Amino acid sequence: MSKPKVNWRGSFAVIVTPFQKNGAIDEKGYRKVVEFVIKAGCSGVIAAGSTGEFFLMSDEERGRVFDLAVDQAKGRVPVVGCPAAIRTEEVVRLTRRAAEAGCQGVMVLPPLYIKLTEREVKEFYRRVSGEGGLPIMLYNSPRYVNNPLYAPLVAELMEIENVVAIKDSTWDIYTCGELLRQCPGLTVFVGLEDLVVPAVAIGAHGVVAMLPQVLGRTAVRLYEAAAAGRVAEARRLHFTMLRAYDILKVGSAYIGIKEAMNLLGLPGGHSRPPMLPFTREQRAAVRSILEELELL
Repeated sequence: MSKPKVNWRGSFAVIVTPFQKNGAIDEKGYRKVVEFVIKAGCSGVIAAGSTGEFFLMSDEERGRVFDLAVDQAKGRVPVVGCPAAIRTEEVVRLTRRAAEAGCQGVMVLPPLYIKLTEREVKEFYRRVSGEGGLPIMLYNSPRYVNNPLYAPLVAELMEIENVVAIKDSTWDIYTCGELLRQCPGLTVFVGLEDLVVPAVAIGAHGVVAMLPQVLGRTAVRLYEAAAAGRVAEARRLHFTMLRAYDILKVGSAYIGIKEAMNLLGLPGGHSRPPMLPFTREQRAAVRSILEELELL
C-alpha cells in the first residue's frame, strides 16, 4: 500500500461560511475569510466543516464553497473539504466534488446520527477512500457522533490507503496521547485550541483551529510557540485562548464566532434558521470578552 504524500502540519483554520441576511452565501466575504486566515499564518484551510455550518447547506452550496476556498487559496496552503453526511454514497459524492474543486484532502466524520459496528465504520472509510480518491483526515467527535474513533480502531483504519491524519475533538488529552502512541505514522491534529499546548508537548502535529478568524496571528502563534518549545510564550497565549474560548459559551458556538468577527469588522456574516442571531445582551457579552482581550 502506498500512502499519499501530504505535509499537513501547524494550524489549519476551519472557517465560517458567511451568509447574507437573505440566506445567500456571501462569496466575497468568504474569500476575505480565506485570505485573512492565510495572511495570519495558517498552514491550511478547512471548508464547510462544522464551524462552516455544513449542516445548513445543500450539497451544491458545499461544492461552491470548496470552489471558492481553493480559488482564493491559490495553492498557498492546502484546502481540505468536509463531506459529512449519513449515506456513504453522499459522502463519496461530496468527496469527489471536493477533488473536482481542487481540494487536497477531506476531513471525514463517521456517518452522522446512526450507531454503527466497527466493521461498518471500516467499510465506510474503505469506500470513501477507494471511491473518493482524496487523502483523508479522520474526524473523531464522540460528543456529536455516535461512532467514536479511538486508538485501536484508528490503528486498523490506518491500513486504508488514503487515511493519513486525524482530528481529535474529544476534549481529552489521554485520547490524543493514545492516538500518538498506538498509531505511529498518523498525523494527529488536536481539535480544540485550549488543548494545543499539552497536545503539542506530547507530539501532536497540528491543530484544527476555529479562532484564527477572530484572533488572527495570535491564534497561530499559540501553536508555533508550543511547537518551538517557547514555554513562557505558549503559556501566556494559552490563557489568552482560554478567555477567547468563552465567546463559544455565550450562545451557539458557531454564531459566537460570527458575532465576534462582525464586531471586529470582519465578514462573519449571518447564519440560517434554526440558528438565530444573538440578542443585544449576547452581543454585549461577546464585546466584553473582545475588549478584555484588547481586540476592540
